[in-house]
Amino acid sequence: MKKLLPIYLIIITFIITSCQPNDRRINPSSDVITIDSLKINRKVLVVGIDGFRSDIMTPEITPFINSLSQKNNTYFTLDHITEEITYSGPNWSSMLTGVHMDKHNVIDNSFDNNSYNYYPSFFHYIEKANPSINTASIVNWIPINTHLLSNHTDHYNTETMNDSTVFEFTKNLLTHNFLPMDVVFVQLDELDGAGHSYGFHPTIEEYTNTANKIDEYTEMLFNIVQNKRASGEDWLFFVISDHGGEETSHSDGSNPNINQTIFFAEHPDLQFKANCCYTSSQVDLAPTILDFIGISSTYFEATTDGVSVLEPKTE
Repeated sequence: MKKLLPIYLIIITFIITSCQPNDRRINPSSDVITIDSLKINRKVLVVGIDGFRSDIMTPEITPFINSLSQKNNTYFTLDHITEEITYSGPNWSSMLTGVHMDKHNVIDNSFDNNSYNYYPSFFHYIEKANPSINTASIVNWIPINTHLLSNHTDHYNTETMNDSTVFEFTKNLLTHNFLPMDVVFVQLDELDGAGHSYGFHPTIEEYTNTANKIDEYTEMLFNIVQNKRASGEDWLFFVISDHGGEETSHSDGSNPNINQTIFFAEHPDLQFKANCCYTSSQVDLAPTILDFIGISSTYFEATTDGVSVLEPKTE
């Protein structure tokens, strides 16, 4: 059952909407969902940063994200591979569905002719496995919710928020114990906006100042996760991006400053694929999340183009 957020949590005028998922037929209808009872109570926070060029990950510009890359219990790469079309629509779609754009059919930011009815987001499988898991998508760039996530998440915004408001809302959502969150996706968009306005480059002050502010938001959200871990909750933490940039654009899919970006997965106890030997792509996020929380779908596993960056646990 979908839930409405209590009124005192809504610290701004935007409305968080809840609804029953559409009756979309997922092919094949014989999909079998299994649940690992030892994993199903795990939690996930995904921080998505639009327009993150890899070479701004430095101790000066993004000190927290840079320090995260030094931790032994983190999978990260600065060579994370985007889709061939480096617009936001195709790339957020690939991350959230676990399939490349030749399947989800999103090739620009219009989302026209998408195939989400056949390749839904990972939230669909969570909802199908256990509707009592509390899920949320809080985004600056509202098409993510409008076209992809609103059908399968419990809580989501229907109007655009700036990054500061996205952060504050997410912070309140995570810290109020009346409605514990289990799987949360957050998207921050102002770094991409700074790149388009002033240029995507580590020497451009407007771009790096925005990156620094988003780094602060990311650190504060990570600290909330750390506090929850200290109280016994088991959280996996991600930092991801859809593309980099060059000058004031990110349309050239052959440019490594554009088609390579960041992917982080952090957990205090689990083992990840070796940073040295595996380069992730956009489609790896969804299978990693489902792997972590112990949800297995015969249909997803037959159709996904991604792999989990978690290594199987050895006895």
